[in-house]
Amino acid sequence: MKTKFLLSTMIITIAFASCKKGDTGPAGPNGATGATGNANVQSLTFNIDSTQWVADSAGLQWGATYTLPAATNVSGGVFLYVQDDNNWAALPHVDYGITLEFNYDPATKIVEVQSADARASVMIPNPPSMTFKVVIIPPAIARQNPNVNMGNYREVKAAFNLSN
Repeated sequence: MKTKFLLSTMIITIAFASCKKGDTGPAGPNGATGATGNANVQSLTFNIDSTQWVADSAGLQWGATYTLPAATNVSGGVFLYVQDDNNWAALPHVDYGITLEFNYDPATKIVEVQSADARASVMIPNPPSMTFKVVIIPPAIARQNPNVNMGNYREVKAAFNLSN
């Protein structure tokens, strides 16, 4: 029995030891070039209706919130732009003495927008309906694009190939 086992082991060892890897063949043809992507940069647009603005208790500013969709992957910089005629202006933004600024809570995915008198001394009228665009840029992608002016939506759109 030992002899059969030893003989079988030797045959298997010789068989495997005598095997060698074949020659490497030539490289295959290059595939077609794909479309330029946006490197996981996300962009979405949302509206805040005039009825959604709520005055703060001090009576000096208005606030409204928007919760990003649950599927939004938020890891990196969050940039907010407000539609100003046919342009997108980065927040914080001051226009005719009225300031717009925002906070973002990554734990809840809530974007909070505030609107107030730029001097913070008087209450402004209820803000109108506004359209906002949020752009989320992963840290590694932002580091690869250090010369993009994040305050200029046209530059951001071109640099990250955003569709809108």
